[in-house]
Amino acid sequence: MGERLQLSLERIKTIPDEVNQNSSYGIFFASLSKFFCRNKREMPSLLQECMESCDNYLFPKEALEKDELGDILSVLLYTSLGIVYEQEERAICRVLELFIELYLQFKNSSAPDRKCLIDILYAHFYDYTGEFLEEWKDYIQGVSYKESDIPGRHNLLFPLFFLGSPASSYFSEEYEDAHRNDIALILGNRLLSHIEREWRRLDSKKHCLFENHSPVSEGFSESEKEKETGEVTWKSSPHALSFHEHQKKILKIFLKEL
Repeated sequence: MGERLQLSLERIKTIPDEVNQNSSYGIFFASLSKFFCRNKREMPSLLQECMESCDNYLFPKEALEKDELGDILSVLLYTSLGIVYEQEERAICRVLELFIELYLQFKNSSAPDRKCLIDILYAHFYDYTGEFLEEWKDYIQGVSYKESDIPGRHNLLFPLFFLGSPASSYFSEEYEDAHRNDIALILGNRLLSHIEREWRRLDSKKHCLFENHSPVSEGFSESEKEKETGEVTWKSSPHALSFHEHQKKILKIFLKEL
């Protein structure tokens, strides 16, 4: 175990003793902390228990209706549980560090600032975009994978490239579909421009790595009417977050340009 991972786990072990486990936030952070501290091989068998403890935050749309920060915690839960897909230590560390950084906002304030929490999410996925694309390059190229081998399945950026990914052996289709719009929390022009730059940088570095492949299109359904009008529809779920009109517009542009 590397120092980075060890430090994260040591900090997470202290969380259950710091929170009020009679509160919904306390239950949430204590449950995930205990989950993280179990042996990696045991995690899949503990998913259901953790999800039941955090059931108020399973679906982002409903979570937001109950709590003004509920959608953020729902996305954090989904991202955190996705650790079962990760094999590389650096990827595991990224998940744990995001959890700690968001937890500290709740520890330091009984009512954390929503914008601050979203800024933390944004910075995390912006800063690590290059690493995510590097880790996905083989799968993007069409290399055959077992579903359990695909890294970053619960990454907010993942649906931009893999909405047509295989069914999960860990989570229900309803749960997976509910989180396909999680990127709506942080989506904007700057993020998409950054993703495109990183994509093209890696493309050049790997000698046309993504030639003749249009991964983003797998995430959209396109009818004859939409082909004529140029409109693109993002697949969704009644439990998912919604994109506002500007986000829909820039997603369409991103798809066409990439």
